[in-house]
Amino acid sequence: MAQINVKASLREIIALVLAVAGLAVYIVTSTTGYLAGTAMNVLPIVLTVVAVAALVVDIALGSRLPAVVRDLCVVGASALLAASIALFVMARVTLAADVYFIPVNYPAAEADALHISIAGVVCYLLADIALIVEAFAASRVARATIVVEPAAA
Repeated sequence: MAQINVKASLREIIALVLAVAGLAVYIVTSTTGYLAGTAMNVLPIVLTVVAVAALVVDIALGSRLPAVVRDLCVVGASALLAASIALFVMARVTLAADVYFIPVNYPAAEADALHISIAGVVCYLLADIALIVEAFAASRVARATIVVEPAAA
């Protein structure tokens, strides 16, 4: 069984959990309640699943991957999550317009769907921020160790 360095992968694990939570909120709000009868965009789901897969590979294989591949996993996952955020927000623009900008007799379910969606977007944003911090973290840089040995007599 492979050993996973939890301390080294903490930001990626946090990002993974938050991305899955954001995905769950997107799916739930798109298929239930006020938006139950509307068409759901599948692209944010696909992008998030690919990002989660990249993070799982990076966490599981860790130091066995070349540094370039590890960096590509983190940067690629961050870009995919950013695209998911954009698609999620764009799918909820009409809800925000109805609830916040045209507040005339909207159903309570519409406001509930919007507020739960905002929580999902926040999960996605926090996951992306965690990945951006991880990409710039010094702990990802392999360090060479210099050992000074005394001269043989």
